[in-house]
Amino acid sequence: GPNSSESYLDMDNVCAAIEATGAKSVHPGYGFLSENSVFAERVEAMGVAFVGPPSGAIDSMGDKIKSKQIAIDAGVNCIPGFQGVIQDEDDACKVAREVGYPVMIKASAGGGGKGMRIAWNDEEAKEGYRLSTEEAIMSFGDDRLFIEKFIEEPHHIEIQLLADHDGKVVCFPERECSVQRRNQKVLEESPSALLTPEVRSEMCRQAAMLATAVNYRSAGTVEFLADKHGNFYFLEMNTRLQVEHPVTEYVSGVDLVEHMLKIAGKQPLPADLTTESIAKNIKGWALEARVYAEDPFRGFLPSTGSLLDYREPEGCTAFNLESNVRVDSGVREGTEISTYYDPMISKLVTHGATRDECIDRMSDALNRYVILGTAGFAHNASFLADLCRHPRFRRAETPTSFIEEEYPDGFQGVQLDEQETLHAVATAAMIQATRAEREVMQVGASSDGYNSAPEASLFDAGAGGGDEWVVVQGLPGNDEAGEPNGTAYHTRIVDEDGGLVVEVRAMAADAGAVAARVRVGDYSWQLEQPLLEVEMDGVARVVQYHTPSGTGGGTRACGFNLGLCGAVLPMNVLTPKEHELYQHMLAPEVVDTANFVHSPMPGVLVSLSVEPGQHIENGQEICVMEAMKMQNVLRSPRAGIVAECHAVAGQKLDVDQLIVSLVSEEADLNEELAA
Repeated sequence: GPNSSESYLDMDNVCAAIEATGAKSVHPGYGFLSENSVFAERVEAMGVAFVGPPSGAIDSMGDKIKSKQIAIDAGVNCIPGFQGVIQDEDDACKVAREVGYPVMIKASAGGGGKGMRIAWNDEEAKEGYRLSTEEAIMSFGDDRLFIEKFIEEPHHIEIQLLADHDGKVVCFPERECSVQRRNQKVLEESPSALLTPEVRSEMCRQAAMLATAVNYRSAGTVEFLADKHGNFYFLEMNTRLQVEHPVTEYVSGVDLVEHMLKIAGKQPLPADLTTESIAKNIKGWALEARVYAEDPFRGFLPSTGSLLDYREPEGCTAFNLESNVRVDSGVREGTEISTYYDPMISKLVTHGATRDECIDRMSDALNRYVILGTAGFAHNASFLADLCRHPRFRRAETPTSFIEEEYPDGFQGVQLDEQETLHAVATAAMIQATRAEREVMQVGASSDGYNSAPEASLFDAGAGGGDEWVVVQGLPGNDEAGEPNGTAYHTRIVDEDGGLVVEVRAMAADAGAVAARVRVGDYSWQLEQPLLEVEMDGVARVVQYHTPSGTGGGTRACGFNLGLCGAVLPMNVLTPKEHELYQHMLAPEVVDTANFVHSPMPGVLVSLSVEPGQHIENGQEICVMEAMKMQNVLRSPRAGIVAECHAVAGQKLDVDQLIVSLVSEEADLNEELAA
């Protein structure tokens, strides 16, 4: 079936497959069955090795209330909170006030950021209780919640460990997973720039104490919250292999999955593999970015569609520590991203001798990662690129509130600096000139694209436009107020001293303004291919080029998207005459959508909070939608009156499907009803 409960989470089907194949062992991966004690027991009852911890440890650590008590008894630092189950919304408010706001409301059976909400007051505690309960039931089949103190400005630090049947526990250098959104990890790195060797040692000691207390074996992760003063508190233990385990493998040189399999076969850990030996020989730095099918420009809402062009960075490998770029993915061209599963496309992992080198390598890998889908499909690679160039991330000043603090109004796109903008404009002119060159050459003569060389001079004879182009970043023409839709630049490509120079001048600048000069070095592009490499002003650039659907491949006003440093720039390149004529075209009609609440994604309408005739305020909850295992609250775009509800709870919705329509006044409502 389409739902996870009918496919990879169906224990009966998995056990039937084990029996049919004669499998001797089962590795549960990262999914929820990996932390399901019932599944582990069923596998063991079949006489098959479960590649993971014993069911008792899964049960003890999977229950967040029970695991916290075990940690307290073992002498592990714990967050203050209420050691009991929250009964209802009123109880949530009562307990939250006793613990002291802000608090974290958490699902007892939770994991992966599901069923978690921060509350700063009673109103948020009530909403958090309701949404966390719904998510917990949907994800874990367990609605129990508890509350603990929310540690302000925390860093999320976790310790990977391996434990064998002889009781030996080996802890690895920490991973920092503080760059999060809605409690979902976005970037993970190892080691952490926050920890001193002394704090690292103590954190490893306490993680080993907890593993010993529950007779743990196999791979596991103990998660902590740490503050800037070196204090840390137990958060939870994940009794499985973590999604972010590759960064640990890079900095330790240890294949974690290999040891999981050996431990499942009752082999002991090597004598020379110790916590101390690994800590003394940390191998550089590693960073993982989670590439999701979600739209960062629309509040990170899940996105669906099929992959039309999917190309991982050249030279990357999977499951190989010899390469500095690794991609773990489960997709390929043609794969459909649906609403029924987690929206992760892949894990992109890089390694370097230093943290800066590692981040630079990640930025380059993101530039070379081509992910194109059907109309409306979106992914977060642009956001990941922006994170990697953010000054606070480069300085390692990233508590778990980092994204919320730095992107309070959501992601607005990568903001290029002056040089990057000039290089983007110059590249657009070079692309259009290359395409124009193709038209004036004999058929097939330029099938391999244009490569700059001293003897190349066809730019001076471009079709219709010569070597001059107007590059418009955005749409050409004017809006309803007569203002330009985009930013226009006049460009001229000249052959100078055996090389190419692109002169760029903003057309809004004074007539006497001196054009900027961009010197072009190596330039390589196979026509209409998505990746282009160019050197400009001595800086090597990797640029993505994509022709939007419907624009064709001609050279007249044929917009294309240019990707540079994570920025996605719509470009229209025109001859000067074409640009002049565009100034006389009618502005496109602007559709007012303020009176409507549409489904921003495919999903299921979980609940509807309004009814026709109800007065609502700006930002008031309209409904809750579920997509890709997450609850999403949709709020009113303005104050008004509900005219009509076009959907009901439980209904499956398509993207942009109308849910609720609004009117401004009672008179408008009567007119709407009369119509």
